[in-house]
Amino acid sequence: MEITKQHIQIIDDHFKNNGIKYWDLRIEMIDHLVSDIEQNSISEDFKSEFSKSLKRANWSGDLSGVNREGWQNVNRKYRSEYHKGFIDFFKNYKNVSIFVIGFLSFYFFSKIISFKTFDTVSRILFISPLLMVFIEFGKSLFKKYGRSINLDYGINYMIMSFLILNMAPIVFDDQSALFQKIMWFIILPIHFVAFYSGYILYKKAIVKVEFMKKELST
Repeated sequence: MEITKQHIQIIDDHFKNNGIKYWDLRIEMIDHLVSDIEQNSISEDFKSEFSKSLKRANWSGDLSGVNREGWQNVNRKYRSEYHKGFIDFFKNYKNVSIFVIGFLSFYFFSKIISFKTFDTVSRILFISPLLMVFIEFGKSLFKKYGRSINLDYGINYMIMSFLILNMAPIVFDDQSALFQKIMWFIILPIHFVAFYSGYILYKKAIVKVEFMKKELST
């Protein structure tokens, strides 16, 4: 049978009312059901074929468990890409060159300033990527993407290094100046590479969300 836009809306409402919170998860589930109904329908009775398709997919009743499984699968995918992006950073000659030049410049800069100034500059450098986060977050709000699992994880992994490392400066705050310097030389490079990996992943998420939105409107 042929699936109409009205049928798709009925499917979407069913998923929405039964626990599938993210619209991009619903789209993937809708695509699966539409394909299943078109291939396996034996009548023109949409309600009957829809019910059969839900049973075949085991998506009848409350779908909060399916919703949880869906975002867990997406998280695994994004986590894998995040780690891969961190490693791939060092496979790029240009990235490695910038990394080494930046590290050496920061090291020689630390030699000609006081520790207090070094510590202040280090803290400013640590929080500086947040400006990019605020800009991207503002753009996403302006474009009204809605509640998207891809967008949520894109943002989460963009700020992941802040979430993991933000307590480190507080923990070693009462240590010696030499120890704090060493820690900053470790934390900042890791932080910037991790943020870069998360930012690239976020931009990929935006591309996917915008593509899905475009497909949805056609």
